[in-house]
Amino acid sequence: MRDAVITACLVAGLVLSPLPTLGWISTLLPFALLSLDRVRTGSPVLRAVLWVWAAMTILQVVLSGVLLLLLDSLTATFGVRRDPFGGDPASGPLLEEFALSLLVPLAAVGVALAYRCAVYLTLAGGLRPGSPAPPAYTTDYKLRGRLAYIEQAQWGNITMYATEDPFMGAGVVTRTWSIAVELDRVRRGGTAEARSTIQESPVDIDPVELHGFVRRRLTDMRERVLRPWEGIHHLDIGDQVVVRGVFTVADWSRRQAPHPMLGKDGLPRHRATPEEIAAIIRHPQGGVRYYQRVTVSNTGQEIRDASDHLVAPAADQEALTSAFIYLAVEGRMLYTQFVVTVLPPASPPYHVVDQLPVAGSGRIAWEALAAVRLTILRDALAAPWRLARSAVQAVRQGMSAPVPGDHPVYPYGARFSVRELGASPTLQTFVQSLDVSKYTRMIEQRLTEAVLDFLEERQVDTGAYRLQAAGVTMNTVNVGAGASVGPIAVGHHAAATVNTGQRGGAA
Repeated sequence: MRDAVITACLVAGLVLSPLPTLGWISTLLPFALLSLDRVRTGSPVLRAVLWVWAAMTILQVVLSGVLLLLLDSLTATFGVRRDPFGGDPASGPLLEEFALSLLVPLAAVGVALAYRCAVYLTLAGGLRPGSPAPPAYTTDYKLRGRLAYIEQAQWGNITMYATEDPFMGAGVVTRTWSIAVELDRVRRGGTAEARSTIQESPVDIDPVELHGFVRRRLTDMRERVLRPWEGIHHLDIGDQVVVRGVFTVADWSRRQAPHPMLGKDGLPRHRATPEEIAAIIRHPQGGVRYYQRVTVSNTGQEIRDASDHLVAPAADQEALTSAFIYLAVEGRMLYTQFVVTVLPPASPPYHVVDQLPVAGSGRIAWEALAAVRLTILRDALAAPWRLARSAVQAVRQGMSAPVPGDHPVYPYGARFSVRELGASPTLQTFVQSLDVSKYTRMIEQRLTEAVLDFLEERQVDTGAYRLQAAGVTMNTVNVGAGASVGPIAVGHHAAATVNTGQRGGAA
């Protein structure tokens, strides 16, 4: 509706007064281009050219206004323009034409600004923090069904991705390591069956049981604590099944059953059953992979003294740390993979929703104007393009829905995450970085000890696992912000160790 009204204003201006309307469009165009993200972060030469263009247009408008004032003054003084019927000289005709030419750009910008104010009023009203989710106002049954599907899918445990990132939606990968150890080596001593170093048959390790053992040990960080404030309250442990969402249709034509990762309605499934998860864990060479996902949100907890007086309320650091744990038994080996991702806080412009509910309508309008700045010109000038694009999309969607059976290979995977699109480029404070490092160390240490305890219970020799775990979790020296290197050794029989007992250095 906004784009349609703005487009109608521009079309009316081009029909009634084409030259002034085109002049105002060329005047506002460089300012609108300067509001584009690709221009602000792109070539400085392009920005310089646009600023020169903008300065020249401003100078042209000022000179035109001064010239019109002079001409109008001369007309009124010397009576250059007289009424053909003998009346008095016309008063200010040029200024009136100039004022009329302002109606089109002012109307277009005014509609865009009114829309922004309406958005901010909505944020301060039905979308304010703590308010219930608004209902989906739609009469289209297809759209209603699509919204219901998305509502369920966002809480699912299956990620069907179309890009190279299987951890889509969790942020940027910041740390990863893996450990592989033999399962046919047992500890020396013990019973007669366990005295030899290498067994003819490997120890029977069920990765499903190992995942359950690790999950219980991780849950203890939240529940089995001596005092309530010592638990990691916002530690969530769940299942994450990842699969590349590109399926060959020839393997499951319409005459056969659909692909197992697709529902009866032909849409991608969003939840795997416990039985399916167990099968995926026990088949590490399959096309579907299972990760145990451990997520810690930096919501924090309130601080109270011994008298139960509030010292500080709970503070939300907003960053989200996720650890993905992959355990596989394959080739008489146990493979452990650990991946950490960090999802930065929401981009600063989105935090306006936290400020608007306490402000009045006047302050809300001012916040809308202060936030848009040059963007308001882009909203006005790009309205015809957006309107045409929306019309083409509506026609394309109305003509036909995509039929997977018409393609030999059909992509079902997601291409991007909405939450990641709205995230800041990096963490916003150094405390957030420290918290990410803290929870990463705690989770990986808990994971390592849990795997070691599980192997010890089954008499598996853990010497190799301990050596590799020490290399990836302890022997690390920080050399800069966000950078680290492990111990380095060069040459035959060379070795390197890290002494972490000294103070004063980063280690």
